[in-house]
Amino acid sequence: MELKHKLLSLLKRGFEEEQALVAKLSDEERAAIGTLEQWSTKDTIAHTAAWNERMAQNITAASRGETPSVSNDIDQVNAEIFEENRNRSWADILEYSERAYRSLVESVQAVGDDDLADTQALPWQDGRPLWRLIAGNGYTHPIAHLAQYYTDRGEAHYATVIQEEAAALLAELDDSPTWRGITRYNLACHYALSGQHERAIHELREALRLNPDLTEWSKEDPDFASIRERPDYQSLYSD
Repeated sequence: MELKHKLLSLLKRGFEEEQALVAKLSDEERAAIGTLEQWSTKDTIAHTAAWNERMAQNITAASRGETPSVSNDIDQVNAEIFEENRNRSWADILEYSERAYRSLVESVQAVGDDDLADTQALPWQDGRPLWRLIAGNGYTHPIAHLAQYYTDRGEAHYATVIQEEAAALLAELDDSPTWRGITRYNLACHYALSGQHERAIHELREALRLNPDLTEWSKEDPDFASIRERPDYQSLYSD
């Protein structure tokens, strides 16, 4: 029950952050027309709503013994989401966003504690418990988009604030070294992408210490392109 409560709190936090952003948009930002290559803020809100809706539908389908919908082409799905929502009004998108959020909350509330730990409820879990997919889809995902938005508009400090809060809240879901390593790894990615190179190296070092399985991917992860030539980055792999 405690895990479910924490998950629901995370979903609420992510939705609140999106709503806070919408409330401070200028008329110009609200009127912006996005493209598939460069989404507007409205496109981004529709995007996260659509993925919340899909997650809710898949959880419900799995609980009924039905086969959830599967797509291996995420870029194609995102393109379809963009096209389906690009001409909708802000009022429609905000209503859609809240409806999708409520649907995801209700689907999580209906899931038993044992089901949250299930690693085979959805075809693409790859051994990950269901709670991790819920947290990733309903909280980590929108926070990542919001952080990028704040960074792009010159509010990098607030982008870091919400990413650091996310790392702390996500770590509370599971105290295993594997999970704590993942949360610190994701924070290292943010630091690297936002030019905070020393902090990125520090977090990445701790992430790999906690979860060595991340090591090989970290050597290729494009998020670390800005620090890959640094001696302190390279020293992480010298042993």
